[in-house]
Amino acid sequence: MFRFLARTRTLSIGVVLLAAAAAMPAPGRGQQAEVEAAVRETLAAWKAGDFEAFATFYHPDARGFFLDGGALLRGFNVAALQAAYNTGFRAELELRELDVAVFGSSAISAALLDGTLTLPSGDVIDGTWRYTETRVTRDGRWQIVQYHFSRFEPLQGG
Repeated sequence: MFRFLARTRTLSIGVVLLAAAAAMPAPGRGQQAEVEAAVRETLAAWKAGDFEAFATFYHPDARGFFLDGGALLRGFNVAALQAAYNTGFRAELELRELDVAVFGSSAISAALLDGTLTLPSGDVIDGTWRYTETRVTRDGRWQIVQYHFSRFEPLQGG
């Protein structure tokens, strides 16, 4: 009889612990939501033309490949970005299929960006671009340290 009661109590405690664990949020989900919000806020600052705010999302030593398909850019230069904007460069892009993975104090995001690029020449390029970035926490913010944009061109089946 005592053995049966001990097993029942152990089983009951196990069920309670499993239920409590199931009710807890997945590890890192709070951080994942923070990074997702940071990605969206970065794009919102760009759309608003608020380059001072936009710059706060970038680590000063960030590096990557920009929408223009040019060479690797090292460091973040808000003055160069403002100058490009002043000469007519625009990127009207909408984010979709955002996927974020958090690894401690680092996060990797990937998404597609749909929209148009307007070059200083006035030429407009419509399309979809792949976007990836790596962020790290710095001074309580998720800042971009690496980014890559490239044209999304699915293979045509034959």
